Amino acid sequence: MSRINYCLRSVVALTLALPGLAHAGGAYIYEMSSAAETGYGGVGMTARANDAGTVFTNPAGMTRFDDSELMAGATLTYIYVPFKDDGNSVDGSTGGSKTWVPAASVAYVYPLSEKLKLGLSFQNYFGLKLNWDDDWVGRSTSVSETIVAPQLQPTAAYKVNDWLSLGAGAGLTMGYLTNKSRVTNPGDPAGPEGKMKISDADFAIQYNFGIMLEPSENTRIGVRYLTETELDFRDAPSIKGITPDPNPAAIKLGINMPQAVNGGIYHQLNDDWALLGSVGWDQWSKFGKIDVTLEGDNVSKTVNAGFDDVWHFGIGAEYQLNPKLLLTSGLAYDTSMMTDAHRPVSIPLGAMTRYAVGFQYEKRKGLTLGGGFSFLWEGNLPLKPGGDASGKYTDVSLSFLSFYVRWH
Repeated sequence: MSRINYCLRSVVALTLALPGLAHAGGAYIYEMSSAAETGYGGVGMTARANDAGTVFTNPAGMTRFDDSELMAGATLTYIYVPFKDDGNSVDGSTGGSKTWVPAASVAYVYPLSEKLKLGLSFQNYFGLKLNWDDDWVGRSTSVSETIVAPQLQPTAAYKVNDWLSLGAGAGLTMGYLTNKSRVTNPGDPAGPEGKMKISDADFAIQYNFGIMLEPSENTRIGVRYLTETELDFRDAPSIKGITPDPNPAAIKLGINMPQAVNGGIYHQLNDDWALLGSVGWDQWSKFGKIDVTLEGDNVSKTVNAGFDDVWHFGIGAEYQLNPKLLLTSGLAYDTSMMTDAHRPVSIPLGAMTRYAVGFQYEKRKGLTLGGGFSFLWEGNLPLKPGGDASGKYTDVSLSFLSFYVRWH
């Protein structure tokens, strides 16, 4: 098999696999932006500004802090993606993917003056990880895929007047990409398969702009805009167990972190109850377009995975059970980033519904403990016909469990 055929084979596998890493459901991962978001399912995140997580969710919300606050948390994610074969797949296992993914987030707000506030946050809001058995039916596309983009974000916010605040941040982003798959040995097609791996890292900056409106003491409206940025990965595929040695050329992949707009509202009904709402838009149609270059072989093109933009809608509530304990909840829906006709085997994506509950407990003055659980449901996801794996993913879901501490 020629070198360029191996390069093209690598490109096909990667362009099918990479878009699916962004999020099962087709949106940025609210629960990874701040551990406190798990208790709300991301509902109203741009308007609440009731903890240091606002450094990322809406930097303008920092103007509400008269004192400094540090919040640190951890989130554990369980990705459940079982696969049901319809009898037309290639030989192999059909177990699907079941993966645990840990994450952490930290945020700090420092009031420099009455009007000017500074912040710093660390989070991984973009990307996930999926693993399948080495002999599973979709192994020619991927057996393991990871793309993560942890960010360190410095921010600043300014209170223009009593009802308007502005904020901005720069997300210093380090993207990491790894994809592993299996390839047929041309020297021995019936023998053991070879292994292919591509891995690289890249740095980019994603800007974060926020607005906070406070028309009354009990009502807040927040809007946050994330800019588009691109991660450029380059690596020569490592291929083992193949004869003769294919010596593949380096592959360059340009992957967009899409622009996104999210708006939220927070309204305090009385001393016990508050209501929240949110709406958002993410340009995932742009993320589905991947720039591919085979260095040295004069092959360069943009591969379009046929993705759609995603819309988010959510409602939620807070209930002050007693002076120390606040209960939270959220219900959210995100539209699908693709149809059944465009769903490759490595991309278990569909419309998603979130159900979230959480709590905040004031342990003592200046110390608050919190946590949350969010269940994300996608259901049955049929695959695009014609691939090595034929059938559908069933009962697809993600579960998020988080705990955090606030010192303020």
